Order: sequence, then C-alpha cells, then structure tokens
Amino acid sequence: MYIKQTLLILILAAFALPVVAQSIDPSIYSKVKSDLTISRHKSKAEFKTSLERIVSDPVPYLKAITEDPSIRIYVKEKAIALLEYYPSEESESVLKSKIEDGSQHKSLRNLSVKSYSSAFYGKDPQKVEIFLGTFKNDKSIGKTVDSSLQEARYSAFKKKTLPSKEDFEKYRRNKPLEKK
Repeated sequence: MYIKQTLLILILAAFALPVVAQSIDPSIYSKVKSDLTISRHKSKAEFKTSLERIVSDPVPYLKAITEDPSIRIYVKEKAIALLEYYPSEESESVLKSKIEDGSQHKSLRNLSVKSYSSAFYGKDPQKVEIFLGTFKNDKSIGKTVDSSLQEARYSAFKKKTLPSKEDFEKYRRNKPLEKK
C-alpha cells in the first residue's frame, strides 16, 4: 500500500512540477494547447493574434508545450514557430536547446533553427552566426542552417539599404540615384 501511494505521488509530481515550476496557469495552458491543437489551417499571424487574446506573455506556455511529451509533433511545431514572435532570453534558450538536442525530432530542430535565426539575427548577427555555424555540418539540420542564415542576412541587408526620402523624390523626378 505504501509503495502504491509513493508511486502515485511521484507520478503526480512529475506531471505537476513542470507546470508549478514555470508558474503557469493550468487553465490558460489548456486553452493555449487546445488552440494550437484544434486549429490546423491558421497562419502564424492568426495564431499569434489568438494566442495574445488568451495570454499577454505566451512564452512560458509555448515552452511548456514544446516540452510536454504527450503533445503531438505538429502542435510542438506551431509552438516553436510562434516563439519567433517573442524574442526574449527565455525563448532564445528554448530554441537553442531544441537546436542542440540531437534526439529531438528533425522537424522540431529545423523549425527551431528558422525561428531562432529570424527572431535573433537582427539583434546580434554575430552571435547567431557563431551559434548556428556550429551546426552547418549536422546531417539533419545543416541545410536549414545554411538557408536560414542566408535568409536572415538578406533580410538584414534589405533593412539597412532601404532608399531614403530623397532617393524616392529623385526617382519620382527621373533623376539618377547617387550610389552610397
């Protein structure tokens, strides 16, 4: 009898502690989880909007979803993709841990690479280049690392080289643009 009670307490603690340790509300967690589970054909922007209607800081809930072994891969993929919209230390550590963990499902690691590069390249390109550069030769995510870094570089380049108002005015008046 004593062994059964101890075993039951340990099992309950194993499932309840992650929720308590992250100080997340179980009812909100359930709503976030069901929103990601039920809605299969929404865009990331629509998921972001519906998620923000449920909770103002979704990162702990998205993290909990990615770490819950009972949740299906496609739901975890949505959670990882949404972390891109919330660049914080917590989301960065979640994405990095998914990238580093070779035992993770390939699609989760690839999506983590995309979300990480998209969310953090603009803040610190060198840090992202160095971190992701260590995975360029990884058989399961190497190609995604290369393409994500190229995309992030291009996106950063576009942001830095947008034409000025003067350039638009010269273009409008059919005057040649000056090279900078």
